[in-house]
Amino acid sequence: MTLDKLLLDEMVQGVESADENWVQLLQHPDAERVWSEAVKRRESLNAFCRLAARWPAIVLQYKKLKSFTKKSINAPQINLFSPSHQPFSAALSSISDEEQAFLIEVKWGKHQIVELDKDILINFNADRDINVYYSFIGGDGVIGIDDSWAFKLDEGAVLLTFVEGECLSNDFESILNHAKSVGSVVLLPS
Repeated sequence: MTLDKLLLDEMVQGVESADENWVQLLQHPDAERVWSEAVKRRESLNAFCRLAARWPAIVLQYKKLKSFTKKSINAPQINLFSPSHQPFSAALSSISDEEQAFLIEVKWGKHQIVELDKDILINFNADRDINVYYSFIGGDGVIGIDDSWAFKLDEGAVLLTFVEGECLSNDFESILNHAKSVGSVVLLPS
């Protein structure tokens, strides 16, 4: 039997699995990478389930994105970061790396779910001007790369959709249709 994603998912969840599956995993030449990827897949599925259970409206937008996923050849680099993220001063301060570090690279053509456990101001950094379509329980709209997002746990999940190209309207599907590249990040309260 081969170690497929379903079998690995069962193993990660602790579902009773035959001993030969564990032996096969341990004997795999790249066992550490295979196991790490299985754990990440399971964590991603769990985060999506939490999102779907509490914020179904956001999930509808998220699912719409799946059909518009695209990446141009020379898509700009874009990061989300907290203004308090200062890599050089983090080494000198008594604040832990986990508390200091909030830096997410947007992956064009991909959709990410990031769990946050505190209110945080999020800024955007890109090498070109892009638009950010936001959607959360309080509404939706378009902001620019020079704007920031004040994430608040009590406001629930936020879907940030990054769009390379002209933003000709505030209509979500129209924006996606005219985009060169699309990527998204869901900020999910943990």
